[in-house]
Amino acid sequence: MSGHANQGPYGYDIVCAAVSALAETLVIGLTQVAPVAMEHHLNEGILTITLQEYPSERTQALLETFCLGLQDLAYSEPKFVKYGESVAGRELERRN
Repeated sequence: MSGHANQGPYGYDIVCAAVSALAETLVIGLTQVAPVAMEHHLNEGILTITLQEYPSERTQALLETFCLGLQDLAYSEPKFVKYGESVAGRELERRN
């Protein structure tokens, strides 16, 4: 995840706030609800998560729910959110 939505002024951008809330909730879920060995960095509009083990069913459910939330935002706010996935170094863009 990278960038800023630029839907509104800094501090008042509800789209950016929604994406940030999803990202922070995912990290909490992956560290407390379905712990998985990973590295993660969330800074200045960029989220990077690298799993260091195969995800459990619970972990996979959290990841899929996060992706569904982002896809929904991309559908409802297409000017401000684009959704894509990167798997093994390849970027796969999905459009709704």
